[in-house]
Amino acid sequence: MLDQPNMGPARESHLGTASYDLVVAGAGIAGLNALYAAVQYLPKNARVLLIDQKAGAGGMWNTAYDYVRLHQPHPMFTVGDLKWAWNKPRAYLAKRDEVRDHLASSVQAVAKAVDLSTLFGHIVASCEEVGTGQGARARLAVYPNGHPEHVFTVEAARAIYAPGLNYRLAEPLTLSSHNVISIIPQDLLPTLAAHPNVSVCVVGGGKTGMDSVLAVLGADPERKVTLINGRGTNFLNRTKYIPTGVKRWTSGSLVSRLFRDIALVFDGDNEEQTIQHFRAQHSTEPKSTNGVFLYGLQSEEEHARVKQGLAKTHSDYLIDVTDTASGVTMTLRSGATETVEAGTIFVNCTGSFFRGDDLEERQTVLSPNGAVLRIVARDGFHFLTSVAGFFATHLLYRDALRGKGFYTLDHEGLFRENRNAWIGASAAQSYMNQVIAVQTLPMMLLDRCGLDLDRWYPLPRRLRGLLQMKSSAERDIAHCRKVLDRVAERFAVHCGPL
Repeated sequence: MLDQPNMGPARESHLGTASYDLVVAGAGIAGLNALYAAVQYLPKNARVLLIDQKAGAGGMWNTAYDYVRLHQPHPMFTVGDLKWAWNKPRAYLAKRDEVRDHLASSVQAVAKAVDLSTLFGHIVASCEEVGTGQGARARLAVYPNGHPEHVFTVEAARAIYAPGLNYRLAEPLTLSSHNVISIIPQDLLPTLAAHPNVSVCVVGGGKTGMDSVLAVLGADPERKVTLINGRGTNFLNRTKYIPTGVKRWTSGSLVSRLFRDIALVFDGDNEEQTIQHFRAQHSTEPKSTNGVFLYGLQSEEEHARVKQGLAKTHSDYLIDVTDTASGVTMTLRSGATETVEAGTIFVNCTGSFFRGDDLEERQTVLSPNGAVLRIVARDGFHFLTSVAGFFATHLLYRDALRGKGFYTLDHEGLFRENRNAWIGASAAQSYMNQVIAVQTLPMMLLDRCGLDLDRWYPLPRRLRGLLQMKSSAERDIAHCRKVLDRVAERFAVHCGPL
């Protein structure tokens, strides 16, 4: 594997442009799953190029906060069917560096199958299908980080463009007070060490917020921690749906059945009722009034530790922190104010996805002649880009993406319009596309998708779930299609057949 691509003159399609059989732009879990799937269809001597802006493979796991852990058991977060190179318990939730290293190991596995070159530290400025004397091909404009004046092009028979979910690092909250500390999660642990006994206010109640609360309590169980969690976030009950031991045979439910449940409850208009249903039936806090769900998993034990460790929770939104004559004052959206201790550490845990001020430009998942496959949020095949990378690539190489009934969805556009409607629509889309994939792809290939959370359960339970899926496929697809058409009409976002 090379740090720079081999652009030998014998493989140039025209002056100055190196030619490949496949170029994959993006070395996060989406691009790596696409790459792993694609090489199954390429000959041993195929020339493949992997490009990424970061210094190595792993995507967001290169820059995530250091105490982050997976939501799900580590075997279900992988590339293709690549196994983790250790013998930790199946339920172990891998840490940031462990995940990054595992993802990077998939590049070595691919390098054994094809003639692979890597180009890290580079930005893909464009990736388009072009007409050439050889027919439709993919052409990419690339330049080194920080040097847009040094653009060069590469061409390929096919390209897979997988930039991820518009992930950007959060920034510290801009607060008026000079007597508090404002940070992002990446700075939490060193800030705690430098400021012992200081109170912490975690702003944001999603997974990052829960991780941060647990990190603070883990470092100092006596430290005062306050949570500002907006409408409140519901979490899928990992204890219930990822059971351990003999309970894998006797309790819980296949995650595919959970998605079916949400998809069938949602009718395209009742997103608030759908969230209420999820909270009552599937969450760690069924009697709460939490108002959103963002596909996070949490165990009952984690929920109890957070609840017991918090000094106070505000179901509200932070507006500002100011210095007043009576002390440091926190103002919330509701108009409520509260005095906070001088020196309090405010941690911005409001999320890192879809953070840009403007929507990313919408591009279709598949170019007109199939030379470019895009794993993107604005014309998404699945809300999980990892799953999209795996399935869409296999379907592409089998010429089975178009005409099968798969739907794509503008995930980012709908998320910004209404997060709860996005949950209902993304559940309907992902379940419908899964059912169609089961009807389209060979079973042996489906069983090689290591990302499938149903694999947590023993084979007999999975087979029974598969039979249930097939028996109701026709009416379930009809329901999901009707729901998705209604969402497109209501919110004026793209949602329709691929």
